[in-house]
Amino acid sequence: MGIRVVVGEFDAGTGWDPVTVMARLLARALGAELVSVPHRRLSSRAYPVVARAPRRRGPLTTIVVAPQPVHLYALLDVAHWLPGSGLTAGWVIDSFLLDRLPAVARRRRHFDHLFVTDAEMVRDWADATGITTSWLPWGSDVLGRGSGQVVRPVDLQRVGRQPETWSDDDDVARLLGTRGLVYSGRPPFVPDVDGNQAAVMGAMARAKMTLSFTNRLSPAGYTHHSREYLTGRWVDAVACGARVAGVAPRCAATERLLWTGATVDLGGVDRREGLARVEEAAAAWTPATPGSIHRRALAQVDWRWRFAELVEVLHLEAPVLEADLATMQGSGTPPAPPLRGPG
Repeated sequence: MGIRVVVGEFDAGTGWDPVTVMARLLARALGAELVSVPHRRLSSRAYPVVARAPRRRGPLTTIVVAPQPVHLYALLDVAHWLPGSGLTAGWVIDSFLLDRLPAVARRRRHFDHLFVTDAEMVRDWADATGITTSWLPWGSDVLGRGSGQVVRPVDLQRVGRQPETWSDDDDVARLLGTRGLVYSGRPPFVPDVDGNQAAVMGAMARAKMTLSFTNRLSPAGYTHHSREYLTGRWVDAVACGARVAGVAPRCAATERLLWTGATVDLGGVDRREGLARVEEAAAAWTPATPGSIHRRALAQVDWRWRFAELVEVLHLEAPVLEADLATMQGSGTPPAPPLRGPG
C-alpha cells in the first residue's frame, strides 16, 4: 500500500520552513510521495462544502502535515481527494489553535487519527473531533542537519521574535561587546525553504548560545495569548550544539525534549540580569559543550523518533526510517522512549 505525505506549505521565510523541511524528511523516511498544497489555496470557500461530502476510499495511506489546523483541508485538494485513501492521519503543529478547527476534522468523517504537538491539547482535540488523537512533539533533523562543531565565533545568536528589551540588535551587540562577547542579529533571509533553513541552522552552529523567549514573555499577533508551547527554534538550536538562552515555555514538550544543560535561564526579560547570565554561561562554555549537546539532541530530539512513533501507531512499514534509526543507534545513540502523552 502506497503512502502519500501532503503538506500545507507557507512561502519561504515566513517562519514555517522547519515544518516544510520536516514533511520532506517524513516522506523520505516513509518512502512516500510528497505533495505540497500552497497555503493561499486552502482559504477557498469550497473546502468546507467538500468536507460535508462522503469520504472517498482508495488504496493509499495519506498523512497530512498541517502547520495550522486549516491546513488539514489539504486532504480535500482535488488531486488528492479524488483518488481517496484507505487510512488518513493528520499532524497539526499549531495545535493550540483549536478554536480554528476546520470542518474536515469533525465527526471522524475524513480522518482516522490525529497527532498534535502539544500534549496539553490531546484530550481537547479528541473531544472536539471525535478522532483518536496522540501526542507527537517537535523535533529537528539532528542526524542530517545538526552539528557538534567546536569552532563557535558567536557567543549569542538571535533567533526569531524577542521581547522589547532584547529587540534592538545593535544595542544588544554593543552591550555584549563591552563584556567581550560577540552577538549576531537575525540570520539573512534566503528565498528558498531549504536554503533558508540551512542558513538559520548554519548560524546556530556557529554560536555558543541562541536567544529565544517563550510566547508568554515575547508575544506577537500570531502567538497564543495564554498557552505556552515549544517551537522549532529551540530544538533546532540544540540540534546544532548550541544552548538556548532566554526563558523556556512551561509545557510538557519542554520537559520532555530539553534538559538543564540545553538552556540558560535568563530569569525574565530584564536585560541587565540577562546579560550577566549570558556572560557567565559563555565563560563556562568549553570545546566539549557542542558535541555533548548534539549527542543528547540526537538521542531525544531528532524527528526520526517522532516518525517511529507515528509508524507504530499507524502500523506502517518504513525500511528507510529503520535504516536511519539503526545508523543513529550504531553511533551510540540510545532509543528515545515513546511519546504517547495523555489520551
